[in-house]
Amino acid sequence: MVEGVRENFQAIGEREDIFENTKLTADSGFHTEKNMEMLFTEGIDAYVADTLFRKRDPRFADYERYKERTRKERAVREGRNTLFDSKDFIFDKELRYCLCPTGKRLYRSGGNVVVKNFRAYKFKGPKSACLPCALRSQCLRHPQRTEIRQVAYLVGRSEKGLNTFTERMKRKIDSVVGRVFYSKRLAISEPQFSYIRSVIGLDRFTLRGKLKVNTQWNLFCIVHNLKKIHSYGMWFA
Repeated sequence: MVEGVRENFQAIGEREDIFENTKLTADSGFHTEKNMEMLFTEGIDAYVADTLFRKRDPRFADYERYKERTRKERAVREGRNTLFDSKDFIFDKELRYCLCPTGKRLYRSGGNVVVKNFRAYKFKGPKSACLPCALRSQCLRHPQRTEIRQVAYLVGRSEKGLNTFTERMKRKIDSVVGRVFYSKRLAISEPQFSYIRSVIGLDRFTLRGKLKVNTQWNLFCIVHNLKKIHSYGMWFA
């Protein structure tokens, strides 16, 4: 095992394509359509979580409940009201209309339309119900200039939405293999970031520009690796 570790240290930087036999994991901060396109185009075996990754995991079935409670508690602390979202509306089984939290009826204004790569039905309230409503501040983000509330009921991904690189990554990371590989991230990559921030002291970058920031980051990584060698160097002797 020691011999293998020594070989890994000696091999750093020798191969031109380090991703040839390597799996890449990253958290949701790196999940964009452009990034996913690059990974699939370059043939990199990557597992990148999206913002709804945990929500789809059956082990986190109660996640949304606690998230909603946190959202409401934060709004109370900050002295603001939380806005009603689509979950607060009651939709007719045949999607002819929906009822808002005050019981007023919103009528369908679009059927089977595409909203952000989703197939959806759209509804809007009449001015006679929305303008005099006492809960406008909880329903509209800008009640002073927005007259009526509109809401969309999502029924599934559109054909275009199913074929995005983002959706391809979701299907990959949601697989049994994908969840196994991504679960290793917690033990492999996160401790280094925590150590560099809390022990070495890199709480934020003090330089600007990609070249300078990359140089500063590399210096902190060098210090981190030197401290590891100082502490565990006997294992590589």
